[in-house]
Amino acid sequence: MPLACIPMIVRQHGRTRQLGMTLLLVAGGALIGYLVLQESSDEAKEYRPVNAPLNVRQATTDQQLQTATPKLTDHNGYVGQKVCGKCHQDEHRSWHSSYHRTMTQIASPDAIQADFDGRELKLGYTTYKIYRKGDEYWVRTQDPEWEIDQPPTQVRNHPNPQMADKRIVMVTGSHNMHMFWMSWKHSDEEADQSDLDNNSLWLFPWVYMIKEKEWIPYEDSFIVDPQFGRPPAVWNQTCIACHAVGGQPHHESQEDYFDIEFHSNIADYGISCEACHGPGKRHVEKHQDLLDTNASVELSGAPDESIINPERLEKEEQAQVCGQCHSLFEPNHPESFLQDGLDYQPGTDLTTNRRMIFHENTDPTLLYFNMFWNDGTIRIGGREFQGLSRSECFTKGEMTCLSCHSAHSMERPESQLKKNMNSNQACVQCHQEPEYTTELASHTHHQLDSEGSRCFNCHMPHTSYALMRGIRNHRIVSPRVRTPQKNEQPNACNLCHLDKTLQWTADHLTQWYGQQQVKLDQQNQNIAASLIWLLEGNAVQRTLASWHMTWEPTWETSGTNWRLPFMIQLLNDNYSATRYVTWQSIKKLPEYQKVLLGKGAYEFTSQAPERIAIQQAWMNAWSIGAEKHGLNIPQLLFTPDGKSQLNTEGLRELLKNRDNTAILMSE
Repeated sequence: MPLACIPMIVRQHGRTRQLGMTLLLVAGGALIGYLVLQESSDEAKEYRPVNAPLNVRQATTDQQLQTATPKLTDHNGYVGQKVCGKCHQDEHRSWHSSYHRTMTQIASPDAIQADFDGRELKLGYTTYKIYRKGDEYWVRTQDPEWEIDQPPTQVRNHPNPQMADKRIVMVTGSHNMHMFWMSWKHSDEEADQSDLDNNSLWLFPWVYMIKEKEWIPYEDSFIVDPQFGRPPAVWNQTCIACHAVGGQPHHESQEDYFDIEFHSNIADYGISCEACHGPGKRHVEKHQDLLDTNASVELSGAPDESIINPERLEKEEQAQVCGQCHSLFEPNHPESFLQDGLDYQPGTDLTTNRRMIFHENTDPTLLYFNMFWNDGTIRIGGREFQGLSRSECFTKGEMTCLSCHSAHSMERPESQLKKNMNSNQACVQCHQEPEYTTELASHTHHQLDSEGSRCFNCHMPHTSYALMRGIRNHRIVSPRVRTPQKNEQPNACNLCHLDKTLQWTADHLTQWYGQQQVKLDQQNQNIAASLIWLLEGNAVQRTLASWHMTWEPTWETSGTNWRLPFMIQLLNDNYSATRYVTWQSIKKLPEYQKVLLGKGAYEFTSQAPERIAIQQAWMNAWSIGAEKHGLNIPQLLFTPDGKSQLNTEGLRELLKNRDNTAILMSE
């Protein structure tokens, strides 16, 4: 199974076994365990000089935090970001403002943005509670030692779960969502001291959506068929590979192989200097005199063989520095990983200790096959290495991650794009032919100042998914229409022109770029592609189509007054994440404020009968109150008789033919 995505915890004969990185299916194709890793971050905190503690654990006298979290050590030549910052103060300051820094943090008032205010969170038969004891963060939840013995499909709705109060000791994620990790052993009833050496971290089953300021169940925070239930998740087993530096899980099973016991070490929390530059001990020893002065030193910038500068690496090695985390992979030696980690050193061959997973080497019977469109394009955010390495800009050109991104000279922390790289400059730094520069409109067939003349809107559309939204795909391609099949990747043209058919796009691509003419079936000649993806597509197509319904460039290309009745159909979708994304999108539509506000409250986690009732109420409200002027467009499923009536027969036909393939998109 792909590491940095899914920990597997397998029950055998009533006990629980950690398999680390092996994907295992049981009869009927039910997945035993999975976890979502979020690639997200919070607003960067005020910069503190390097002689001040940057990590709570390094300065705390809190015995629980010290024993419950991974130990900071200088193994394998790591020295930690504070040492780097003594000389490299500007670089340290820019890194400090990044979301890489805050990807994993000790639970503290500086790190946690959610209100642990004593509120109760109800789901199924279970009432959870989040609260504080001074600067300590606590939750009442199912006891991990009880939960691990339950089938994942029964945990969420168990009628009588065993509850426990557990301390939150660590948080991952930054500006989109936070996930919270509980100490396996620390509770309101203190464990025996012998148990406290175990620093296994168990996931609290709710995540906090930072921008929305709301809590949602963690299994609802990504695209997953509900048949898979809520499996358990342990930070030390997979997250440690990418959400910390130099992670060594140190899985222990001396008395019982099935125990979940870790004694983990890390070099740093989050993604810090040595993740990209390699262990710094040799570099520090070479420059020890500079450190001893404790002064700011102007460095020459000349190459230094004692440390890695990714910008000076060959393009393949340079891309692998980012690809150590931003990829889909599995370790070559799972048992070795569970003990000592992956120990990748920037500048070495990444594939020495891991197998990169691509569409062509993926078993179609296994669930990480869901990570790809049927043309082989990766569609999971955070796995950009798979996209880049299949792009001709990389394979035939010199493009790497650092062509556009920077950890130190970024325009905005959330994208880490270099200055001016959120423009066509990202592409014309290489493509300097007149058709891409002075004669761009003749190439794009769009006005120069329009979204259709922004290179990445056509060549890097939002056909990846993560964090409840569309993500730009990093497999750089040109728009193309093929004969539609299941799991077809949406094309950039129809993701912007939501009111147009696939045949419309095929005809324009033939006319403008000489692509081979494609004659499509009646449905794709007559119905807008966006509605086919939204109503008939699989869970990923539906979710991305729903997100694009409020992607602002589409408001100008295709209006908004026709979208509501179709989006409402997804409010009872079988996939929780699809419902959530749709609900967030609906609230952004102008028509929501005009027509639906006050017509009933929607909860995406409510039971199906309640969701159906809201659907019906909202459809009734739209039928009465929407401005339907001009809605006589057949390809948008409105009758062409000038009465702006919904083509309910066509709508039902799309819903009846929905692709119900079971999907698990582990971010």
